[in-house]
Amino acid sequence: MRKRLSNRSLGRPLLASLAVAAVSLGLLSACSDPSQQATERVSRDQADQFRENKLRQQDIAKAYAALPTRPTGVVDIDGSTSGSMTPTEIDGYETTTDAAQVNVADNGEDQAFQELCAGRIDLVDSARPISRAEWEACQAVGLDVVQFQVAAEAIVVAIKSETDVGADCLTVDQVRDLYRAGSPLTNWSQEPLGFDDVPLKVGGPNPDNNGFGFFGRYVLGAPEPSQVDLRSDYFLAENDEEARQFVVGKRTLELRAARFDDVSRRRAQANQALQDARTEMAAARAELEIALAERAKGIRDERPPADKAKDQRRVDKAFERRSAARNRLNAVQLRYDQVDQLYRNTDGARRLYEAYRGHVAYFRFSYYELFEDQLRPFEITMPDGQRNCIFPSQRTITSGEYPLARQLLITTTTRSLVRAEVRDFLSHYIDHAQADAESARLVALPDETVRIQRAWLNGDQAPLLYVPDDNAAKPSQPVQSEKPAR
Repeated sequence: MRKRLSNRSLGRPLLASLAVAAVSLGLLSACSDPSQQATERVSRDQADQFRENKLRQQDIAKAYAALPTRPTGVVDIDGSTSGSMTPTEIDGYETTTDAAQVNVADNGEDQAFQELCAGRIDLVDSARPISRAEWEACQAVGLDVVQFQVAAEAIVVAIKSETDVGADCLTVDQVRDLYRAGSPLTNWSQEPLGFDDVPLKVGGPNPDNNGFGFFGRYVLGAPEPSQVDLRSDYFLAENDEEARQFVVGKRTLELRAARFDDVSRRRAQANQALQDARTEMAAARAELEIALAERAKGIRDERPPADKAKDQRRVDKAFERRSAARNRLNAVQLRYDQVDQLYRNTDGARRLYEAYRGHVAYFRFSYYELFEDQLRPFEITMPDGQRNCIFPSQRTITSGEYPLARQLLITTTTRSLVRAEVRDFLSHYIDHAQADAESARLVALPDETVRIQRAWLNGDQAPLLYVPDDNAAKPSQPVQSEKPAR
């Protein structure tokens, strides 16, 4: 057992030790120690940094206190409502009991984020995350950012199913080169593609289609997309159905082309029957000539009546054979002509149908899902030089991994999130987001994402604070906040 020493027994040796230490410290201080000086400089720097941080926190606290007071019972939203579900959600929310007043503006995402970080609105409706500069503006006044996702949208670039142009994956830049105004690409083998030697034709929806605007902004980089941003031979489909037919061909053409093998077999059989009939006709004619010659010779030779009668019977049979052969040949020729015409039509349909091999168009993901048995989507790789081909799916689209996807977001701050009316509206939004996304032909969120965001709002789980990551290839990941929003 260890013994504990009393304070009295420790007193005298401790005093002696302290005296020796004091003398030693005095001697050391008289000498110049570089490491000691460095330590002192670090300590001064740390102290200066501490004072700067403290002053900065004081400035942030003052700025936070100076933010405008939000009116009770009012929720203010700004951003971009183009392609957004927010108007629908507001209409539904306003029919609920004790609904707050929801004001919505459409001043664009840039101004909306400025207003959010100035404390003048509660929510930003956007199809992009808050930028680093915008986030820093929020941080400067003490506002932490929380980002809710309500749906997603994506563009799928596809060719006809069961065809091949020599590639399964395209870069974002290659997709842009396919469609941009002035594109010289007319064959999949041309650079920067470098795939199979297949004629290339591109198409897609017209400007009235939501997918047109999305593709123009996010792929072509056109702020206000129009037809002039696309190549001159772009096939402008009136609707998604026509764009799909541009890629896969009409159903009637497909059915006719599918009959080619059967019709080709029938044509071969008809051709063989025709050759047989022609052979029989040639044999019947030859037999008739021989029979007629033999009858004439019998007359000249004055054969007996019995032999002459035999020669005549042979002639009669030869005439009958020729007549039967002619009838058969005519019937077989008619049948062959009919089958041959069908073959030509079917072969033409087949050639036209095969020509669709090089056709490519883009579709909203929701439409592609309906016809995924007919369409073959390209995987898309991120534009960072790394070949990380991403297949379009609900998971890769809602997570933001798929490069031709955008997340539909509602961004707020922890300051607004503590307000009951904001949480009430957001709860309604999240509860109806999946069904309304499907109705709007958007990509609905997975159940787990909805569950987590509900937990943020009802206080069962602390919300994640959004922090932009400028160097990340994937969307920025939020960080856990300290307290649930109640």
